[in-house]
Amino acid sequence: MNYIEMVGYLGSLLVAVSLSMKSLWKLRWINLVGSLFFSIYGYLIGAWPIFVVNAYICLMNVWYLIDYSRSSTSFSLDSLANTGHNYFKKFYGFYEDDIRSFFPDVSFEDLERSETSILFRNMIPVGIFSLRLAGEGRARIVMDYIVPEFRDFQFGAYLYERKSYLFRDRQICQLEVETAVEAHRRYLIRLGFIETTDEVGRPLMVRKIS
Repeated sequence: MNYIEMVGYLGSLLVAVSLSMKSLWKLRWINLVGSLFFSIYGYLIGAWPIFVVNAYICLMNVWYLIDYSRSSTSFSLDSLANTGHNYFKKFYGFYEDDIRSFFPDVSFEDLERSETSILFRNMIPVGIFSLRLAGEGRARIVMDYIVPEFRDFQFGAYLYERKSYLFRDRQICQLEVETAVEAHRRYLIRLGFIETTDEVGRPLMVRKIS
């Protein structure tokens, strides 16, 4: 196999992988890279239909990614007292398997005992945010779950940056998260959390609220 064939196979593989993504943001990014490799492959072998079609797909992916970043998306969150426990129970039940893959130690009862809200994006329910006050300006995040279709970090940026005053108004200056799930840890790092340990040496993710 020469390097030209490797470029073609890599492009094919990335395009195939992109179609398995539940997140549109990830789908577009991976498909962009795959179609770019496929376009290069078409150019190298002189197959102009392959080159043109995949170059066009690249441009469409770039256009959609720019559109996603510029969209006037509306974010909001509302407490269980307002949305209703029956509705929350149905929402939780629908995504329970996925929720437990990220938060295996958090039960439905834990959420009901905590300060829990449903997250909305353009009035579509897309996640769960739950926390408990830990004293001395600290709060422990019990859950910050987003459904697969909307995992593009936009809600996290909205919650921890644009709406950070929601924490400051309650004199919360530090958010803390315990997690043993690698995907969740990477998500938190992307949103500005840092890795440290608690008073007994257990791993802890921390974000200061300024």
